Amino acid sequence: MAKVKSDRDVLDTGIKALVDALGYAGAVRFLRHFSKGEGDYLVIQQELFKGMDLEEIYEKAKQHHERDGR
Repeated sequence: MAKVKSDRDVLDTGIKALVDALGYAGAVRFLRHFSKGEGDYLVIQQELFKGMDLEEIYEKAKQHHERDGR
């Protein structure tokens, strides 16, 4: 049976993989793009998409993507 890694082991392995692939500066730059954020996304999502169907949400996301070039 495979041993389940602890969260600490997973974190250490992930950081090592990032540093190996990107170097220390690149790993830090990558990690800066993630944050815990604030608020309850489910509540925000309900308000943000209130009254919209899936097709409208898709179209809005597509327009945002095209406008911002991401």
